[in-house]
Amino acid sequence: MHSDLGRRVGFSRRSIGQRLGLTVGLVAAGVQGLLPLPVHAQEVPPGVIFLVDNNESMQDYPQYLPEAFTPGYYPTPVNPKPGDLGGQGPAGLSVNTGCSDPALVSAMSWFDKNSTDPAKNGSIPYDSDSDLKSPFFEPNRFYYSRGRRLGWNVKESPYALNGNDFEGPLNNSGDTLSACYGSVGWDTTNYPYGGTTGNSPLMDECMACLASKGWWRGPIVNANTSPSQAGPQQVAGEPPLPPEAFRKWVLSGRVLNVRPPKFVAARKALKDTIRTVPHTRMGVATFGADHGWFDPALMLEPMRPGCADSVPQISEAGLNRPRLMQAVNEVDFRNNERSTGEALFSLGGYFSSQKADNRWQSWFQQPINPGYFGWPGGWNGGTYDDVSTGRDGDFWGMDANEWLKAPYSDPVTGKYLPGQPWEDTTPGGRRSVCSESQANAVIVVTGGAPYFDNTVPITKMMDILESNGARHPDGSLLMFDPSNPETNPNVGGVNYCDLVGSTKAACDYTAYNWPTGLAVGNKNFMDDVAFFLANTDLRGDMPGKQTVRTFVVGYGDSSPMLKSMALAGRGSFFRADQPGALRDVILFSLGQGRANNCSAP
Repeated sequence: MHSDLGRRVGFSRRSIGQRLGLTVGLVAAGVQGLLPLPVHAQEVPPGVIFLVDNNESMQDYPQYLPEAFTPGYYPTPVNPKPGDLGGQGPAGLSVNTGCSDPALVSAMSWFDKNSTDPAKNGSIPYDSDSDLKSPFFEPNRFYYSRGRRLGWNVKESPYALNGNDFEGPLNNSGDTLSACYGSVGWDTTNYPYGGTTGNSPLMDECMACLASKGWWRGPIVNANTSPSQAGPQQVAGEPPLPPEAFRKWVLSGRVLNVRPPKFVAARKALKDTIRTVPHTRMGVATFGADHGWFDPALMLEPMRPGCADSVPQISEAGLNRPRLMQAVNEVDFRNNERSTGEALFSLGGYFSSQKADNRWQSWFQQPINPGYFGWPGGWNGGTYDDVSTGRDGDFWGMDANEWLKAPYSDPVTGKYLPGQPWEDTTPGGRRSVCSESQANAVIVVTGGAPYFDNTVPITKMMDILESNGARHPDGSLLMFDPSNPETNPNVGGVNYCDLVGSTKAACDYTAYNWPTGLAVGNKNFMDDVAFFLANTDLRGDMPGKQTVRTFVVGYGDSSPMLKSMALAGRGSFFRADQPGALRDVILFSLGQGRANNCSAP
């Protein structure tokens, strides 16, 4: 590692895993060639877009709350009434509740409200950004949760997350009585117990646990749960919900400050990076809303600052770090898709010279040629219908403006869809690329493997790459033959899962991921997109080869496809399992992204 990078990010390559206790995979070939050059004020700063995963799963905790229990520990009363331990009430079935089961206590030992260490007692809010409408989280308030995530009023009740605004304010309670009543359903027939002045055993247990431990594992939702207390529901075509999704909890804010949901940790790590990183142009994007087939990225804040404010040194006023951090806060973590490859492809258009010379449109205006059945966008393309939901696959990626979508408002719902982002070339505008010597990168921060993510013009991208003599990292020529994909034994393209400790079949996953390609070895196209951006000159208005690297940070996930994308994108893959490690690996990948990629072959 270059000593300058070591000073800036605070750790050496050798010690990164030792200091953070995290798993790091540098999957790019030729690591030495990726290491950054020294930063000097007169150098053109690199341009980096942070691509933030906004899939609904980012609401999840990095580790689900435990379903651990000691066999035989929990009482099994005969004919229990609602409100009894083991009974069934409006909130669900009360089995394995409480906070005293030895197996449960051991599984929750990462938190201790009586510890003197804030990292263990959660006394300091994890993210108290004044731009947010609520601290995440207030230490002495109580929040409704499920075992996998905070309760979300769109799908669960009682809830802590209200609506689609993940900035707050959050629904919480200030005392154990209110918190426990809300959790068990506010059914005054059974709470107070039997209409008497006393509480039910379940209520007493809940209040005692919150007072002593700061958490309580409550009932589990079943078929007899009151509709107002039920949820979530299984969605057709998506993976089955885990048991933890149905277990109710009440948590103090202290618990959540020690182990926050993924979205809270991810945006805090990104804001910390934006707040401190030197001499770097930055922008913020997330996965776009459903546009039909292809879903371009939502550009929350285009690249800052403008070119005039970037050299000989970055203008802090033009960079406007507070605005970039505010953009991170604006991410809504409710997308049912994780369209990493589609978002990456649209960011390629953002970095292109489309506004100057029509480059992107000249490549990707329909009809795409060549086109074959089993690939998106061809005049005779399309695929089979979705066997899970019956959705029609005939017109896969065949809209006239599929990869050039302009902003529009849906005439039925009135919802505004922003469309394909392009750079701003107006006088004084913030262009994506200021100079032929600018290094460009996308840093993906994601909680899982991509899915619902294959509507990209792969046949055209591969045709362009073949025409330009693109080569794999081992020096061999890229090959792609899209004909007869179901029977073609060697369709080619990009699949590096076998080079990152897995198998090519691992990148061919099809479950809950319709539509996919039909060719063995290339059924998913996200790594093909990363390869295209890293090996294609995206600009005709500048000398040299203007490419974009892809770095991937898997937060609690190291799916083979994420690693294959990073290798294909001439970047690196990192896995971070703890919130504190997440910020450091983002900084490290940002440091690697400083390497001048214009010299790429």
